[in-house]
Amino acid sequence: MSDLVVDGVSVTHGSTLAIDDVSLRIRSGELVAVLGPSGCGKTTLLLSIAGLLPVHAGSITIGDREISRPGRTVAPEKRGVGWVPQEASLFPHLSVGENIGFAVPRGRGARRRSGSFPSEVGEGAGAGHAAPASRAARIAELAQLVGLGDLTGRAPNQLSGGQAQRVALARALAPRPDLLLLDEPFAALDTQLRTGLRREVAELLRDQGTTSLLVTHDQEEALTLADRVAVLRDGHLEQFGTPEEIYQQPASDWVASFVGDVVELPGQWRGGRVLCALGSVEASAVGFTPADGETVRLMLRPEWIVPRPDLLAQAAAGADARVASISYAGHDAMITADLVDGPSVLLRMAAVELPEVGDDVRLAVQRPGLAFAAA
Repeated sequence: MSDLVVDGVSVTHGSTLAIDDVSLRIRSGELVAVLGPSGCGKTTLLLSIAGLLPVHAGSITIGDREISRPGRTVAPEKRGVGWVPQEASLFPHLSVGENIGFAVPRGRGARRRSGSFPSEVGEGAGAGHAAPASRAARIAELAQLVGLGDLTGRAPNQLSGGQAQRVALARALAPRPDLLLLDEPFAALDTQLRTGLRREVAELLRDQGTTSLLVTHDQEEALTLADRVAVLRDGHLEQFGTPEEIYQQPASDWVASFVGDVVELPGQWRGGRVLCALGSVEASAVGFTPADGETVRLMLRPEWIVPRPDLLAQAAAGADARVASISYAGHDAMITADLVDGPSVLLRMAAVELPEVGDDVRLAVQRPGLAFAAA
């Protein structure tokens, strides 16, 4: 396996700049999620890596093979890249085993790995001619790998949505690609099936050591599955980091708001703290250096705000509030609390000992917040 390097890549659609100077290095065996809203350029980036769109600027390499640069593009079938689409797109007239076997390499020429742009037609993605016995063994191995070892004789219309996506994954892994691209492969599945399948797929890819790039608009999916997350906005890379960095240390107020719920309060900066409706809150300034007394926007995650009964008698600590509503979700709950001397705020609490609507509480912030420049 090899690293994928996207270096200063820009991609245009006509006169529209869809991807603007994006750089990423995805390490061998790593699962990276590309996260962003619709129209931000996620699929465009994937298509350019797959060789289905040319790059306007920059380059794309896998290991020591440069596969894209302006004016030169290695054909998709010669890149050693697998693709799992949003919908399984299986051949309806072929069985499960035949769908998987369709992608088992048949070519006689081994794929070129040491050069840049192959020029001979015979340089394909195949790993050499596969005899019938070895092909059958490879199909059986892949079917077993994705949990469909007993279903190779079934037709696609006899499969559930999750089973069909497993076949698509096995088919994409069949030629042993250097890189696997997954274009929102779980989006069409119902919530319960999606949650289980995506976890299984992530574990399988890590066990196989497959370098993978997953496109998704689902923040939970990106944060729970990926080793690192690339957040795109309007074709620009806003932040690239671990799930913890993206959520706990967002690089901008837009990333903070896009990746999870936020509570935003105005306040004044005072030497590493923000004076606001929740009291004096420790905070880190993001993207600027505020002066003492400067107005800032404090951003907090709802789970950072907690009721503190022990502070009820301490007027200088925390803030008084009254519970206005509770949205129960089983494992946790989102609580809306009206501050006595300020606006409403959200709290996320484990659903163990929840307050009741109308209860008076005193709220405190249990970890440093994030201060952004006033709009």
